[in-house]
Amino acid sequence: MAINPLFLDSAGARLFALAYMPAGTPRGALLYIPPFAEEMNRCRALAAEQARALANAGYACLLLDLFGTGDSEGELEAASWDIWQQNVCDAADYLAASSGCHITLWGLRLGGLLAASVAAKHPNRFKQVLLWQPTADGNLFMNQYLRLRVANLMDRGLPAETTQSIREALSSGSVVEVAGYPLSAPLVEGISSCKLAAMEGLSGMHIDWYENVAEEGGALSIATQRAVDAMASKGVKIKTHTFAGAPLWQLHKRDAAPALIAQTTQQFAQE
Repeated sequence: MAINPLFLDSAGARLFALAYMPAGTPRGALLYIPPFAEEMNRCRALAAEQARALANAGYACLLLDLFGTGDSEGELEAASWDIWQQNVCDAADYLAASSGCHITLWGLRLGGLLAASVAAKHPNRFKQVLLWQPTADGNLFMNQYLRLRVANLMDRGLPAETTQSIREALSSGSVVEVAGYPLSAPLVEGISSCKLAAMEGLSGMHIDWYENVAEEGGALSIATQRAVDAMASKGVKIKTHTFAGAPLWQLHKRDAAPALIAQTTQQFAQE
């Protein structure tokens, strides 16, 4: 296995990526799309561990930093959902050319929502989609994220804001900082417009959805089951998996998710 850092061109910027290449001819290829903001940083080690395991099982993996994030060029306030979708397509083209394989999109949290939105926008282009604890509703996700600013202002005794007033400021053209990340309307509105259960264009797509549960063998949450059922009713070939362990995307300290790594590796080793 070889690990190669690289830059690829997309949307007028250079994007940083890490390629994990197996020894010999790859049997498949996965493009990893990371979570949003601090969740991305918290999950870097997890993604790298999974990429190594998959490379050892014969798969090429590319871990991508989207425009304006990580070590890629661009400023976050200049990012948009459309730019990020283009980033995914351009990285997928690069990985397909370098591996000679059809691409599986692999997304964690908001990266899962982005992966599904790209697959829906380009029917029949991708082999399958792997979702790790995906964000199912972009509008709900953004409201929860904007509440971090609301809470921070309250804690500091500054003038109160609401998620609605923040969205109004964004719509007027302002850049709003939330938890240290500058956001603008194109990105917030793009994320807010996406919902897994409402997506069209995924009929016939193979999707594996991995969900964190409190204990081994636990059931999916009601909200997740509703989203899964809605997608299945539209012809999506969706299979759910559960794993017990710490929700790493929420933790401020480093931890591991051995059950998730083992199950995902086994799934692809058997394909």
